[in-house]
Amino acid sequence: MSASKPVVFPYKLLGGRWSPLISAGIQWREKWQPVEFYVDSGATYTILRARMAEDAGLDFATGRKVFAQVGDGSLIPVYLHDLRIQIGGTRFRAPVGFSEKLGVAFNLLGRLGVFEHFRICFHGKQRSVSFLPVS
Repeated sequence: MSASKPVVFPYKLLGGRWSPLISAGIQWREKWQPVEFYVDSGATYTILRARMAEDAGLDFATGRKVFAQVGDGSLIPVYLHDLRIQIGGTRFRAPVGFSEKLGVAFNLLGRLGVFEHFRICFHGKQRSVSFLPVS
């Protein structure tokens, strides 16, 4: 059995700064959709803007409502759905939240249900983030 190789994503410019942005897949019903995420090791939940769910015909407000604390200390409502995600060749289910109050212009890839599938390395000098699948 051969060892898995990491999937390496070069940082992208976001607001004039090099940032760990990756492309991943989300499955809406039976269709896979590419989504760009900011990899946020400080975020518990993976959160997308509510508009993405609406555009895909998903009633995001039917999800389990939780409150997530954001950078300024306030709480925003997030509606969680159990969705399939693909990063590189690895597919798994994880809670994905949608919020109308996200307040940033990007989606967040958080820890819960995601980080346990990978060994993740942020390499600032090389401006890359790598995802090594783990068993």
